[in-house]
Amino acid sequence: MVSYVLVAFVGLAIAYGVHTYRCFATNLAAAKQSGFPIVAGPIYNFNTFWLITHRLWLPLFKRLPKAWIEPWIEFMTPDWVWTKLYDAFRDRDIDAFILVSPGRNTLYVADAEAINQITTRRNDFPKPIEIYRSVDIFGKNVVSTEGQIWRHHRKITSPPFTERNNHLVWQESLHQAQEMMIGWMGTSDTVSKSLHDVSDQAMRLSLHVISRAGFGQRLTWPHEEPDQVVPEGHTLTYKEALQTLLENVITVMLTPRWLLANSPLKLHKVAQESFVEWGKYMREMYHTKRDEVASGETREGMDLMGALVKGAGITPESLEKSKADPSQSTQLLTDDEILGNAFVFILAGHETAANTIHFSALFLAMNPASQRHLQADLDAILGDRPSSEWDYDEDMPKLFAGMCGAVMNEQLRLIPPVVGIPKSTAKNSPQGLQIGGKHYTVPGDCYVTLETAAVHRNPKYWPHTSDEDLLEFRPERWLLDKDANGPSAKAQHNDGYALEEDLDFDGPDKRADTAASMFTPKKGAYIPFSDGYRSCLGRRFAQIEILAVLAEVFKNFTVELDISGFLAEGETEAGLSEERRQVLWEKAKDKANYLLRTGMMTVITIQLRGEKVPLRFRRREVRK
Repeated sequence: MVSYVLVAFVGLAIAYGVHTYRCFATNLAAAKQSGFPIVAGPIYNFNTFWLITHRLWLPLFKRLPKAWIEPWIEFMTPDWVWTKLYDAFRDRDIDAFILVSPGRNTLYVADAEAINQITTRRNDFPKPIEIYRSVDIFGKNVVSTEGQIWRHHRKITSPPFTERNNHLVWQESLHQAQEMMIGWMGTSDTVSKSLHDVSDQAMRLSLHVISRAGFGQRLTWPHEEPDQVVPEGHTLTYKEALQTLLENVITVMLTPRWLLANSPLKLHKVAQESFVEWGKYMREMYHTKRDEVASGETREGMDLMGALVKGAGITPESLEKSKADPSQSTQLLTDDEILGNAFVFILAGHETAANTIHFSALFLAMNPASQRHLQADLDAILGDRPSSEWDYDEDMPKLFAGMCGAVMNEQLRLIPPVVGIPKSTAKNSPQGLQIGGKHYTVPGDCYVTLETAAVHRNPKYWPHTSDEDLLEFRPERWLLDKDANGPSAKAQHNDGYALEEDLDFDGPDKRADTAASMFTPKKGAYIPFSDGYRSCLGRRFAQIEILAVLAEVFKNFTVELDISGFLAEGETEAGLSEERRQVLWEKAKDKANYLLRTGMMTVITIQLRGEKVPLRFRRREVRK
């Protein structure tokens, strides 16, 4: 009996080995015909088992002779695109190459010309929707679909993201920024305590903005309303349900529903409760919107749920018809698809803005000269007016075209939300690309990664003084004004903000990511919100939120690196000389740079996942 089991095991192992070799040989042959440089390795680095267990195997592989593992071993960590940045392309003296493995070929691209072709040809290079199935926890949505189904979702979900609705985003962002700072500093403190949770609080701020501006739910900070009543029929408040769900979203995405509902583990119980509770709140909101439609009521301002209901073709007439005969329903999105889109609006909508706010504060703390430049620009644009008197139509274009916009753009250049934007080619459907006057062929069934972190540092496309300069935070590189330190308060009113009411959502999004008065990167060289047909729907929403928060915070406060962790025993900050303070600040900056290089990891977006960089805010002196 044992011999039969052994024979079967050996037979399966041989069959697996033969199959793996054949797949590798097929992929290698296709890659060789592409014209791209090739790196061949034995492991597909997006294999789920490898992603989970690579930390166990890599140390063993690295003990093997270098001739066996180089150069493919450097591409086996999931976040190599962040740790190597543009170096992987510089080392090969070309801005695109194919990584060959038995599982699949992968084309990595840091060439603007190629990226522009790929993002423009949506049907030739579709999104690999299989990797987005995990976001379908409430239903299919605009993120997780392709082809005609995606077009259908986008047509319905796009209308709320227009310029006329951005006033509410502006107002809510200013309010939430004020409350965040009050939570840290009260109304009169000169200096905040050491803050290790800036990223978490930025997440909270962005969550509050999308909840209020998009869904009409005003969420509060602990100092505003410490005690909230749980509504009847619920076990969590709306805020608790949403925050807990987002904190445990990976658990919800990766755990089978039957296991999540029945597991005795506390992690699963907490995740399941938040999943069920937030689903209840969304369904209640959905039915409220249906009732409003049935009665002919409308709500002013941005209303994402209302837009989903109306876009789905739900009208008083259709409701009456479906009530009389459910089989006659003409609803264009199912109830689950409406909830699925509502969920991804919140999931995708808050992380991008929150990361930009957090990392902008961090970079400004590390670069005091740029922070002073920003504050001078804000003083010139906004004067002594309180934020309650700031005018969206007058002030926002000036912020977008000035140092505030440059800070946002530079942060997104250095740390885009997604460091590798996924595309693909269909099986048996190779696609041609023209790069530098030469023809290349992307093999069929090839995974394509648009390397945002690399192309954003490609010296061909960016003003720079050295290769090292491209790694540095220097927002002034975006300013075309010869006087880089001069205020930009005279920026044109509508600079970069064309009217959006007649935007063709069936065609490519032609709105620029930057103001017309700023440095304009080559098409395909700057893609923090992707580009082409699949570019981010909520881009303007995020930009307005970011600019409003940066303006509110840095008009009134200065951020600095907290140096208290580097004090010697018995040393106090009050007794430091300027020379000693500078030495400690340099140590704090070196530590921050080290964490930015080694402590970043992608889950949904790339963030500092381990140790945080402590910051401290100081109230600016009253300006006469």
